[in-house]
Amino acid sequence: MAARKTIRILDPLVAQQVAAGEVVERPASVVKELIENSLDAHASRIEVEIEDGGTSRILVRDDGEGMSEEDARLSVLRHATSKISSVSELEAVSTLGFRGEALPSIASVSSFELTTSDGSPGSGTRVRVEGGSEAEVSAAPHPRGTTVIVERLFYNVPARRAFLRGIRSERATIMDVVTHLAISHPQVAFRLSEGGREHLSLPAAKDLLERLAQIHGVARARAFREVSYESGAFRIAGYAALPSVTQSNRNSCQTISVNGRWVRSENLNRGLDDAYRATVPAGRYPPVALHVEVDPRRVDVNVHPAKQVVRFSEERAAREAVASAVRLAIEWRPHPPTAAPERPLRPTVQQPLASAPRREAPPSTRQIPLQIAEERRSYPEVDLKEAQRRASEAARGPEEYAPPEAPERGALPSLEEVRVIGQLAACYILLEDPSSLWVVDQHVAHERAILDRLTGSDGPPQVQDLLVPEVVELSPSEAERAAESLEELALYGFGAEPFGPRSVRVTSAPSILAGKDIAGALSDALAAISGTEPGHRREDRILATMACHAAVRLGDRLSQREMESLIEDWLTSRLPATCPHGRSICFRIGTREIARKLDRH
Repeated sequence: MAARKTIRILDPLVAQQVAAGEVVERPASVVKELIENSLDAHASRIEVEIEDGGTSRILVRDDGEGMSEEDARLSVLRHATSKISSVSELEAVSTLGFRGEALPSIASVSSFELTTSDGSPGSGTRVRVEGGSEAEVSAAPHPRGTTVIVERLFYNVPARRAFLRGIRSERATIMDVVTHLAISHPQVAFRLSEGGREHLSLPAAKDLLERLAQIHGVARARAFREVSYESGAFRIAGYAALPSVTQSNRNSCQTISVNGRWVRSENLNRGLDDAYRATVPAGRYPPVALHVEVDPRRVDVNVHPAKQVVRFSEERAAREAVASAVRLAIEWRPHPPTAAPERPLRPTVQQPLASAPRREAPPSTRQIPLQIAEERRSYPEVDLKEAQRRASEAARGPEEYAPPEAPERGALPSLEEVRVIGQLAACYILLEDPSSLWVVDQHVAHERAILDRLTGSDGPPQVQDLLVPEVVELSPSEAERAAESLEELALYGFGAEPFGPRSVRVTSAPSILAGKDIAGALSDALAAISGTEPGHRREDRILATMACHAAVRLGDRLSQREMESLIEDWLTSRLPATCPHGRSICFRIGTREIARKLDRH
């Protein structure tokens, strides 16, 4: 009896559709590939039109170099490319697309049409491909450039279409992709529209800072600091925001391009985290736009079929270069004195950043439980955090010192036994009980107490009308979410209405946010709405966002009565062990440990 064959060669069309899944994951993947082809063709203007979040139709039009009839015919064949001609050229890729698989992959899972012209008289070619079938080529008039239309994406691969998200989510992802590519190429004009509604309109910018102002708004752009750094094989340029400006979603506000290619790199992201360590809370990300230049032979862009993941020959050096570049840009350094004093003077306090002027402490501060008085002395967060980091490193000496561990949930200080003894560095409240010293993070303790009050209330949050409505500038993706979420925002106390294409006018806000950063709270609430599924988790995340913005900040000086009120509210909350984001709130140092450190055995 002959053996039954279990291995067979796949039909070429099936194999092509399987391979397409590596390049085309969702509508945003199509938009990214087509825009990168337009950029490689030296386009100065790129227009994107979508329907139903790109699931029904995607059109990408550019004014680039275009193609001749022969090139257009070859462009939809697998492994046809104008970017490389030998294996050696893979070691120094300088274009955005080179695999020769994007167009045929897209054409194999959609109704595909490409119309192009290189600008020569009488030129113009149309190529149609239906689900990977043989291409139909015909003459068609077209100005210099290329237009690609992709309809019914994944119509012939139902399993992949079933995994597409909702229209709103797919649209938001496309907006993020176009925004990142626009930041990576500020000299190019971009436009994104859907059903006649314009979501993005970015004219060509003179430089990166102007492009950032177009996207983030002029107010946020003032918080950006220029990055210019060179170390070894790496040259890094761009802009990084001060730690006072943050967002809750890294993917929507941090853009890194390597040799002109927008990439997502965990290693480079860690470099950004290193730069901002001890200056921003966990889960917060300042906007950043960096262009990294490196010898193409030192970076592998062929790691991922979608060409968005890169690998460096010197991963550690790349991470350290990004960290150093951003840290140098955002750190404040005093200007050298014009003349040295004749005799030593008493130590002076560092002046704060220009964008965060120091406020003098008032003669007295009234106590407001759960809402610490706004008029109090605050310190610049950047300098304070950096000073703490350096002091910690200096204190460790040659031996690494392991900090005390946070207490278990059932091992917290007793309200009846503790006494507030002071505040450390305007950040931490110090408590004592008969056998221990407790160090409490004032921001997260206050955040936990506020959230406990918000979640324990059966009715809607108390709302306060703003005497002067606040106009909040939003990014394109935030403006899109806001337009669709005004009713839901109202449930949480935000009274807002559209105010132009990229702004909302806030007329009322939750009372707990009185005098606080309403713009930041609104932006984070929008991120929470779009980032969670309906239900209790969604509500809890929005309330946690409100609590975070209402709580006192690190650097706020508190009176004795304010500290006592905050500690009481925290210890009587339902979940006092961790903050709403899961971080520890306090830790304990026993008197025996203190005695041992002082050689009192």
